[in-house]
Amino acid sequence: MPRENREIFFSEHELKIALMQFSARKGLRFKAENITDFSVSTKDEIFIAMKVFDAEKNRTGLVKYTNPEIAAALMGYCMYLKIPLPKAGKKSLQVKGQELYLNIKID
Repeated sequence: MPRENREIFFSEHELKIALMQFSARKGLRFKAENITDFSVSTKDEIFIAMKVFDAEKNRTGLVKYTNPEIAAALMGYCMYLKIPLPKAGKKSLQVKGQELYLNIKID
């Protein structure tokens, strides 16, 4: 039986937008321009930490995202851009070099 494997790569800017949209759905609103520091850790599991400047409160806060949250943000971003994602496919977040991507396997 044929199998399919798709890889959807995201730039850092696209990743920031995806996380911004994901956070807004959870009640945390900020603009991509307000991100003052952005770091991706890939040691044990993919993890993102970013500092976001809050203009209303005139302070910077730290926002952290776990692997499942990043994957959910990227899938939501694909839906926003109308990039079709198969329902039955096994989706995972991967890193290749400095790029994050969604790996989708369909058996």
